[in-house]
Amino acid sequence: MSLELWIEPRTHIKATGQVTGGKMTGATIDDSNGTTIDRDRTFNSKADFLSWARQRTTR
Repeated sequence: MSLELWIEPRTHIKATGQVTGGKMTGATIDDSNGTTIDRDRTFNSKADFLSWARQRTTR
């Protein structure tokens, strides 16, 4: 298990959490201004996170 930071390049939304086998758990999500917008999220893959971040900005 390692702590990783994933960044969606268009929206600059960041996820920081523990990654094992490509799955992130316990993620804290920050927007491009550094404001925490969600906590304790799980993403099954980096692609899952990227998709979630892009959809969040189209709401």
